[in-house]
Amino acid sequence: MVGMTKKASAFPLRLRSSQLRELARVVAAHDHISQNELIEQALANEVLVRGATIVADLELAAQYLVELTDAQYQQVVAKSLQEFAQGESLPEPLQAYALDPEDVRSYRKRTARTKTADSLGVMAAFNAAS
Repeated sequence: MVGMTKKASAFPLRLRSSQLRELARVVAAHDHISQNELIEQALANEVLVRGATIVADLELAAQYLVELTDAQYQQVVAKSLQEFAQGESLPEPLQAYALDPEDVRSYRKRTARTKTADSLGVMAAFNAAS
C-alpha cells in the first residue's frame, strides 16, 4: 500500500485527562499549530521511538539466539568428533583379509558342480515379481 493515496480518515481521539488536554492546548498555541497537528507530531515521534526500541530488542534477541545456536553447534561437533575418535579406536567389526586367487578358483569349481546357478532363488523371486 506504500505510494497509494488514501482519503484522509477521521481518527477521533478522546483525552481522558483534563490536564493533558490543557497541556496540548497550551503547547499547540505556543507553537502556533493546531492541537491535531501537535498530537500527530507527538504520535509520529512516539511511534518512531517505540519502533526503534522494538527493532533494537529484536536485534538483541536474534544475536542471543545466534550465540546460543553457535555454542550448541560447537558442542554437537565436538561430541561427534569425540564419538568418531572413540569408534576409530575400536576393532573393525569385519576384518578384511587377502584371498588367494587359487582358493577362489577352486571354490568356484566346487560350488559350480554342486549348486545350480540360482541356488538361493533370487532370480525366481525377481521373475515372479514381474
